[in-house]
Amino acid sequence: MNQERVGKFIADLRKEHNLTQQELADKLSITDKAVSKWENGRCMPDVSFLEQLSSLFEVTVKELLNGEREFKKRNINYDKKILEIKNLSKSFGNRKALDDVNLDIYEGEIVGLIGPNGAGKTTLIKTMLNFYHYEKGSIKIEAYDVKRNLEEALSQVGAVIENPDMYGHLSGRKNLEITELINDIKDKEYIEEMIEFVGLKDRINDKVRKYSLGMKQRLGLANALIKKPKLLILDEPTNGLDPHGIKNLREILKQISNERHMSILISSHILAEVENICDRIVIIDKGKIIDEFGIEEVKYKNKSLEDEYFLKTDSFEKEGDNSENY
Repeated sequence: MNQERVGKFIADLRKEHNLTQQELADKLSITDKAVSKWENGRCMPDVSFLEQLSSLFEVTVKELLNGEREFKKRNINYDKKILEIKNLSKSFGNRKALDDVNLDIYEGEIVGLIGPNGAGKTTLIKTMLNFYHYEKGSIKIEAYDVKRNLEEALSQVGAVIENPDMYGHLSGRKNLEITELINDIKDKEYIEEMIEFVGLKDRINDKVRKYSLGMKQRLGLANALIKKPKLLILDEPTNGLDPHGIKNLREILKQISNERHMSILISSHILAEVENICDRIVIIDKGKIIDEFGIEEVKYKNKSLEDEYFLKTDSFEKEGDNSENY
């Protein structure tokens, strides 16, 4: 254990929370000299102070002792909403598929949408993209209302919904050129960059019918990215990918979010991957958003996303059962 590293981490956390040494000392009911000794690496906080620091700075004791966050914060612009959904409701006949859904996604944020089969994940995504009409509420993408300014709103979005729909008799490149033509994209250099980015440089001229499912997923991602969207929507993006492909996709998504300040919404059943990629989790069940929380909150509790997911959904199911009994 490196006392200097721990001390520097405490100093960084204090500054992140806009606290002076004296203010931190007051919160812990100690002298500012004690805080100074920690931060200079001259001594370590004892267990009781580690627990207080852990709660105050929203990090685990393990992270304090290691002198760094296990889950590092990314650059998210919370002053800019890329997606804003308010009081959204959608029904199919007498069945309410979406029930008063509210959801915001900020610039550069990666959000995971999870829930049981039939919970409303794909319905929510398709409603956002105007595949379904909705009875109540509003959807705005980059401040464009989907009902009033559909073309402008959808121009900000790239999406891969379920399995990518491509022309099998054409090459991967020809498929991308069709998207390029439809969207009046003239940045050839960027398109080549995206082809290399998703790892299809050596196969881009092959016919798509010769592609594996994983390769089609990557081509679908390239196809979504060449529009330079502000919001990327992916429904089950790891379908057909082997472990190496899943790891590559994870790295690609984090990179494009960081470097291009792109917001990403991922719907997936693979909780471990959602946990590894996303900044925030939204749980939907029976058409309702039943909870949302940052991944850091889960890690702070020393739980897995799977543990948190079953706790939330089981509680919701029990509440539903109780309400039906009255």
